[in-house]
Amino acid sequence: MAAILAEYLGKLQLEDAPGVASKAAQFFDQVGQRMAGGAAGGSGLALCRPTVAIQLACESLSVEFNEAAACSVSSVAPPAYRACVREARVLLGINRHVTLEELDVQFGPPPGIIEGARRLLDEFRRTLGATMPAAVSRSMNWGDSAYVAAAFFLACKHSKKRVVPRAELLAAAAVKPAVFTTAVAKLAQFGKQALADIAAGRIAAAPKTPRKRAREDAAAAPDTPATPLPPPSPPRAAAVEPDEIGTIARKRVRRTIQQPAPTEPAARTRAVRPQPRTPPDAASPPRPEAQETPVKRKRGRPPLTPAQRAAKEAAREAEKKAAAQPKKAAAAARLRIGTVAMVKDQDYRASQQYSNYRLWKANMLKAH
Repeated sequence: MAAILAEYLGKLQLEDAPGVASKAAQFFDQVGQRMAGGAAGGSGLALCRPTVAIQLACESLSVEFNEAAACSVSSVAPPAYRACVREARVLLGINRHVTLEELDVQFGPPPGIIEGARRLLDEFRRTLGATMPAAVSRSMNWGDSAYVAAAFFLACKHSKKRVVPRAELLAAAAVKPAVFTTAVAKLAQFGKQALADIAAGRIAAAPKTPRKRAREDAAAAPDTPATPLPPPSPPRAAAVEPDEIGTIARKRVRRTIQQPAPTEPAARTRAVRPQPRTPPDAASPPRPEAQETPVKRKRGRPPLTPAQRAAKEAAREAEKKAAAQPKKAAAAARLRIGTVAMVKDQDYRASQQYSNYRLWKANMLKAH
């Protein structure tokens, strides 16, 4: 076992990483014991067991690991290798919680996806936590990988942007499909307002931290000295020479626009409306009387006279009566048919044809 792990460590260029060899041997033995004890484990995990143990050791020790090189060394496709890693985590009970920042770095979604997923998780925690006791709410694992992956998936779906396939997202979060489906249903149930805001594009960009804002302001500011410059001195007044008398000449601005003199307020008020209890001004001219403006008749036909209107109404009534005559005749014919046993104003039961019909009917009944 030690020789096999040493060989794989050399191929992955991790032989000099401190503590990785011993930790990988520990994971290698634990996976083997779980597989031998009857736990679920396929042939794929048995084939990738050394590289999977090394990857788990690197993750626990925060050592950089090349997954593409591990797939090449194990001679399996990347999806099959990720499935083996996920299966090994399930066997060992290792819960690795993925974060939105890791998904952002791994898949590089468009702006607004991470902010929408974070807002969806906040609303989900606030809405669902209000329906359960405080002790249960505190014991809930709100940052579970299933909820994080489901929030990322719903944010991409409602913003109508295909970022990553579902299988790759499940592999990155190490979540089973059934658990992921349940988390998606819960988030959709308790995060309706956030999903509506994501669909409408009302999710704002992530707020900037004070350090990032200060860095951007320093980069955008021009190169200026640290000490502030003194304020500019006011301009000096031009020297004015004295005139012949010895006094200082002053410039006066004369207004060239001649404004008309305003009228007296009393006269203007009287012209508009006479004041009560004030005798009329004899000097003021009489107000002109309003002249009647002739009403212009609208273009078109002249109005009907009473005689023309009566003749038009009589013609309309005559047309109605003429149109109603065929309808009355048809209604009378329908009333008579089927209700009165008469044919040409005679009772058909007294005819020879009806007697022959009765005889034929009796014979047919006897035959049967």
